[in-house]
Amino acid sequence: MESLEKLPNIGAILADRLRGAGVSDAEELRRLGAAAAFAKISGELPEDARSHTLFALEGAIRGTRWTSIPQDERATLASRVFDRGEI
Repeated sequence: MESLEKLPNIGAILADRLRGAGVSDAEELRRLGAAAAFAKISGELPEDARSHTLFALEGAIRGTRWTSIPQDERATLASRVFDRGEI
């Protein structure tokens, strides 16, 4: 069982939020996907942290820093989650 903190972009605070929402480890995060995991914690996030947190989760699942995700893919993810109400 891989700990959340071993993933890129996930520090102690985000890991605690995820665990508090029932996402206990990296495998569970990968199973859920970024959008579903984000939906579980979005109510706790300040408005200015929402998109960065979504991208951080996606990067963690991919095993990369979120800034390495191409801009068009970030825009698609943000549109899917924020504009279409996946959360």
